[in-house]
Amino acid sequence: MIFKRRDKLSLIQKIRYAIWPKCGLKRSLIYLKYRLIRLPHSSHHIALGLASGCAVSWTPTFPFQILQCFLFCKMTRANFFGGLIGTLFGNPWTFPLLFSIAYLVGDFFLSVTGIETLFMILAGEWVFLNENGFGLTKFMPTLVGGYIMAIATFPIFYYAFYYFLRAARAAQRRVGKTAHVLVEKVHDIKEHRHEKKEDKKEKRERSQERVKK
Repeated sequence: MIFKRRDKLSLIQKIRYAIWPKCGLKRSLIYLKYRLIRLPHSSHHIALGLASGCAVSWTPTFPFQILQCFLFCKMTRANFFGGLIGTLFGNPWTFPLLFSIAYLVGDFFLSVTGIETLFMILAGEWVFLNENGFGLTKFMPTLVGGYIMAIATFPIFYYAFYYFLRAARAAQRRVGKTAHVLVEKVHDIKEHRHEKKEDKKEKRERSQERVKK
């Protein structure tokens, strides 16, 4: 089939390339940069998508992160492709740090608001959700802290991506204008040379006619 790999990747190769791209991290980031710049949407809508993708990466909801990003993009008319790229903010390299921060923030919030006591009473009714295990007593603070961090960092992500896209697109337009000017200059030089050749040809023909006369 068209666009299908000739040699199928094994599961280990897929996992390895997901953690570290085959073409290298720097080249992959450059590729994503140009893909984002060339998207037909405005910088505002692309930045919204990117920020939403980054924001949901704080939450420990692996199967539903893309779904949350999709719903947010639908509501705000953000660019969903930008949202998918934004979800790459959450990856095997960053998840330990993101979830650690989310857990600390969520645990602090629950303890300050007094919700933690009620939650511990409810969670203590099940053996597999005790305080020593990784049950609701660990997941809920991470989830709550994840959404708090998502709301807190969303404006930072949005404005960072928005001004980055504006600057990158402005630079691309300047390069495009410069290239257009250069093409016009080359065209003018070629036309000038062609005119010179035509003038020389005409002079040569006139001189030949005079010689004949």
